[in-house]
Amino acid sequence: MMNFKIQRFFTTLIIGSVSALTISDAISQKVNAQGAPSCNNATIRGSYGTKFTGTFNAQQLAAVGLIKFDGRGNFQGTDAFTSDDTSTDRTVSGTYSVKQDCSLKIVFVATGTAFLSGAIVDGGKEIFLIQTNLGSVLTGTLKKVN
Repeated sequence: MMNFKIQRFFTTLIIGSVSALTISDAISQKVNAQGAPSCNNATIRGSYGTKFTGTFNAQQLAAVGLIKFDGRGNFQGTDAFTSDDTSTDRTVSGTYSVKQDCSLKIVFVATGTAFLSGAIVDGGKEIFLIQTNLGSVLTGTLKKVN
């Protein structure tokens, strides 16, 4: 009788341990899968509202607009641009390249050419950008239009 109770105890202990390890492994795999982003050009396909503010060549500027990414590395749109001496509506276009880690590079063409670096967040719902041209302190946020 005592051996049966000991066997049942050890059987229960082993089954419980295996179950706990299986659950722990499943949770670990899910966390690791969520922790490793995987992006490409198609991650930011569709329309985004844009907002940029900062300085370029010591001149204050701001712009808001709407652009559409094609999912293949190109975009186009419009924005309202204002600076210390100009206010205008512009057509904008350019190219982009997304890395697997969800960082990206953009060549933005409007009245001139701007080079931007950034990060895609929240599964492509938002993008944070900074202009990398010398003489620039310009940042921008893009939000997915639903």
